[in-house]
This record gives sequence, structure tokens and C-alpha cells, in this order.
Amino acid sequence: MNKRKRQIITAARELFIEKGLVDTSINDIISAAKISKGTFYNHFSSKNECLIAILDEGREEASNRRHELLYGKDPTDLEVLTQQVAVLMYVNREHNLIQIFESVTHSRDKELKKIILNYYLQELEWLANRFVQVFGEEISTLSYECAIQALGMINLSLRAVLISDFQFISRETIVRVALRNIKAIIPVMLESKEVIINVEMINAIQNVANYQSINKGMIVEQLQGFTKGLSKDETVEGLEYTEFLMEELQCEKPKLFIIESLLTPFRKAFVGTEHAAEARDIANNLWRYVKIERPSERCI
Repeated sequence: MNKRKRQIITAARELFIEKGLVDTSINDIISAAKISKGTFYNHFSSKNECLIAILDEGREEASNRRHELLYGKDPTDLEVLTQQVAVLMYVNREHNLIQIFESVTHSRDKELKKIILNYYLQELEWLANRFVQVFGEEISTLSYECAIQALGMINLSLRAVLISDFQFISRETIVRVALRNIKAIIPVMLESKEVIINVEMINAIQNVANYQSINKGMIVEQLQGFTKGLSKDETVEGLEYTEFLMEELQCEKPKLFIIESLLTPFRKAFVGTEHAAEARDIANNLWRYVKIERPSERCI
């Protein structure tokens, strides 16, 4: 992502938080970002596209952290899943996305509501797939129902904690209790075989929750552009990790375990620099690429 686009996203996020999404105009964003109208429209066709980019940033950050939490761990470990679920809650707070969500809630804009719905559905699908990995294929027909119940418990419990101002209760505790409860009711659900979210509904959800495809060529091109923007003054480690990733990806059969082992140090090498956001985006795309190349890991 180039500097201009990053500049627009940063300005838009601050305005959405300060004024609210509905009351922020494109002219407001242009003025705050100190750009021309043409520059804005070179990157975004509408204010809503800015919102999508802001939400994507948060989800990319959460996705990176989730992969890092799972790397080298037992994917069936419920405590690992607890940490992974809690990550999005922390990212939403760090990026001030909660205020933006609240702003959209009071909007009558159907397109805005659809954007937030899609964001929710992606989280629902991720959690449903992780439940299958944790509890086994036997719950595959129940996974979405379990995910909906878990997210319902988590979100309402978090809201109650915030309202009561009991800040000492951590996000992990809220998630841990919800997942423990889901684990307890799964045997009852399996025995009754009665589900609300059936296969047809699952297919409809999956059709709505669309994902951008990714392939090796796209990532190589992204890394090449990233490399051009680096200078000799950059961190030595960051430059080395970037070169290693480029070399491995250009092999006919890249070694996925090498790529995985480099992603966390690669991302962290650029923390605090102007390249941090793009490094995070590249790392996230590489995690997704590894999952695609390993079909058994696609739900991680």
C-alpha cells in the first residue's frame, strides 16, 4: 500500500471516530489528509471503500496475530483458540473500531450495514472452521451454530462487563468461559441432532462472506514493490528477511516451513517504521498462501 493511500486511511479513521461515519464527508477526508480530490478517487471510489480498507487493516492485524499464536502449537488446544478469539477484541480496541461499529449501527445506509455484516460473517466462518479443528469433524454440521452461540455469549458478556465497569475481567476470561460452555453443550447437540443453522443456511452464509483470492505471483509482485521502497538505512534484519522470502517464493516449490518461520520476525522487524503496515499486509498474505498450499490447514 502506497503512502498516499495510507494517508487517506489514517485521516478517514480519525474522522470516523471523531465525527462519526455518517457525518464525515469525502471533502472532510480530503481536507484532513491534505490531498486533492483526484488523489482520493485514484485510491477509493467512495467513503464506504475507505471503511472497508480500515476494517481490512484490523482483520489483517488480527489474522497475523492468530497465525503467530498457533504456529508450532497444537491446533486442538482450546486455550490457543481462546487467545486467538480474544485477539480480534484487542485489535478492535487498539484501532478504535468499536466507535466506528457503533456509528454504523445508527446509520440507515444499507451498504454500510452490509459491510459490517460481511465483517461479522467472516469472523463467524473462521470460528466455525476452528471449532471443527478443535472438536473434530463430527461437529461439522453444528459448527456454525456453535460459533453463533459462542460469539453471542462473548459479545453480550463483554458489553455487560463494560457497562458495569468491571474492567478487571479480561477478554481472555470472557472467551474462555464461553468456549468452555460450548464444549459442555456439544454432546447434547450431537445427541439431539436438532440444529437451527442447517446446511442450506451455512451455504448462504459462505456465499455472502467473500474473500479476496491470493496466489504466489501476487505476493512476489507485492514483495518486489515493497523492496523498492526500502533504503539502505532500514533495519538489517528486515532487509534480510525480505530477501529470504523473495528467494524462497521464486523457487518452483517454495518450502512452506521456511516461509512460516520467517513471517513473525519479518513483520516485527518493521514495527515502528513507515513500512510496518505494508509488512503486516505481506505477512498476512503469506500466511494465507501457506494455508492454500496446505489444504488441511485452511481453517486455521
